[in-house]
Amino acid sequence: MKSLFSFISVLLALSATARAQTVVSSDSPPADETTHLEKYIVTASPLARAPDEINAPTTVVTSTALAQRLQPTLGETLTGLPGVDSTYFGPGASRPIIRGLGGDRIRVLTGGVGTIDASVISPDHAVSLDPLLIDRIEIVRGPASLLYGGGAIGGVVNIIDGRIPETLPGAPVTGRFEVRGNSGADERAAAGVLMGAAGKFAWRLDGFRRKTDDVRIPGLGPTPIIAAAMIANGETPSDGTLINSATETSGGAAGLSYIGESGHLGAAYSGFDSLYGTVAEQEVTIKLRQRRFDAHGEWLKPVGILRAAKFNFGLADYQHDEFEGTALGTRFKNKGYEGRFELLHEKLGVLEGALGFQTTRSNFEAIGAEAFLPPTVTQSNALFLYEEAVRGAVTWQFGARAERQTITPEIGSGFDARSHSLATFTGGAVWKLNADYAVALSLSANERAPNAQELFAAGPHVGTHTFEVGDPALGVEKSTGFDLSLRKRRGFVTGELSVFVNRFNGYIFEQNTGGEEDGLPVFAYVQRDAKLYGGEAELTFNLRGTKSYIADLRLFADSVHATNTTDGTPLPRTTPVRFGAAFDWRSGPWSFNAELRHVESQRRIAPVETATAGYELLSLGGSWRFDLGRTKGEVFLRATNLLDATARVHASFLKDLAPLPGRDVSLGVRMNF
Repeated sequence: MKSLFSFISVLLALSATARAQTVVSSDSPPADETTHLEKYIVTASPLARAPDEINAPTTVVTSTALAQRLQPTLGETLTGLPGVDSTYFGPGASRPIIRGLGGDRIRVLTGGVGTIDASVISPDHAVSLDPLLIDRIEIVRGPASLLYGGGAIGGVVNIIDGRIPETLPGAPVTGRFEVRGNSGADERAAAGVLMGAAGKFAWRLDGFRRKTDDVRIPGLGPTPIIAAAMIANGETPSDGTLINSATETSGGAAGLSYIGESGHLGAAYSGFDSLYGTVAEQEVTIKLRQRRFDAHGEWLKPVGILRAAKFNFGLADYQHDEFEGTALGTRFKNKGYEGRFELLHEKLGVLEGALGFQTTRSNFEAIGAEAFLPPTVTQSNALFLYEEAVRGAVTWQFGARAERQTITPEIGSGFDARSHSLATFTGGAVWKLNADYAVALSLSANERAPNAQELFAAGPHVGTHTFEVGDPALGVEKSTGFDLSLRKRRGFVTGELSVFVNRFNGYIFEQNTGGEEDGLPVFAYVQRDAKLYGGEAELTFNLRGTKSYIADLRLFADSVHATNTTDGTPLPRTTPVRFGAAFDWRSGPWSFNAELRHVESQRRIAPVETATAGYELLSLGGSWRFDLGRTKGEVFLRATNLLDATARVHASFLKDLAPLPGRDVSLGVRMNF
């Protein structure tokens, strides 16, 4: 309760004003205007809408802000944004957590379709992309299952990488490249993009490579109790350096599009390879490989009531091997596809919207002596409808989705196929109180079917050092969500204040049973009722704003309170209260930013779980921009965890074994031509 009261006090201090949309950007406002936020097309709507015109709280991370936040993994790049935390499984793997929900409840998309990897299966499995080549990230906080399926109950993270060109570039050849390094893990990284056009055809080539050594940490890696147990077992605890945390990642893509007057049609082929230590076991490494084909198209010539049509399709062949020393332990394979097709219609009376179809297929295998999951084929098909109606100052947004999912385990596995019919309904409104203020409300009823791991897991998983047990009798997870936001989009103070409540009937989660099997702690998938509530706040004080000079002060806070209401106990691995302040300054070619983030201790814990101490993270950064003819360059310097604090992520399975990196300094150069 102390953490909750702390968060409420922060909200009361911040709630005097609020802004329409949290767009993480450092672009300067015009000298003679009040601050306006840039317009973006966002993931939360099939229509071209700005973030402040959508009832769901949405964050857009621009390329400029992304460059400042960049980390080797997606989860660590986004952690600290309003409502966003990370699963942190060492420097090699982490996935976003939104409002206390992670795993299969958060859809990570690239170009509008799933990543088609194994990252939802376990926190030690990396997301098959690298932040170095990302152009923009769109984050929807709260249920987005209407458009993206029952697995999006917690939210959506959509990666915009531009690998399929959608417009003709302004010059025959353009591009960018970047080199960077850091002191904390001796990182060496480089990435480059080339784009061009020939007539109505646009092309793009990109590639990257990143290599790091074991990351340095502030002192002892495991907690004293864990360290003592390791020493007793003849193991060496990490001290000063996180053992088995080195990474090596590379990838690239080639894309080609035809850009016509009525739309475009394009495709891209990409590859991603990664080799990293799991940290949970000092002798276990993961070698990951994915090859992927994507296609995207839009037809924008109206015919009758049809205004436009668009499709996205992704096909991937994924494999990763878990090695114990030099011996192959378990091989994971996933061959699958995902496709979306949307028809947008002209206004029918006051209604404007889209009808869509989505199909996915995943052929997943775990092979080896420690394969804890039988081979399964998961197939899902869905229809969805999204509509808007503008009546005066209020924009009403609502829709429905019908979905059918079937999971078929391999014959002879001892498990039967499971099929589920799912329904989703959502409604909400954005009410513009005046030119500056708006209120957004969202209500939803969602259903999520259990996935193959939750149903059929049975055995040791060496990557996470756990013995996992599924339950074939698990039923559909049902939830109702409520979200209310107050927004302010112009003036000296801009910002957003959001509160939310999610109630679950049959919430599925992995619970530490307290038992052991084969010398490993047993984690079983169980189903209970649950309630999660909390909120986020972010305010920006525009202290000074001209075309050549800006100075902004940002205050931010978030909290989530998660309870297993069946047993009356907290849910495990819940993000604690977080708040902080940041200062952004830019004058001409020079920029500077500073951020202090406080994370409270988490002592509201589930049975068998351990408490986590609070900590502060201080970071400073700066850059200098320069021109070399038509080439624009930037030299940047960033220091993180300057206090060298021992910071343990409570949401991580490894919190008692692997703290966040210690003091680190990054230096790099990026060029655009």
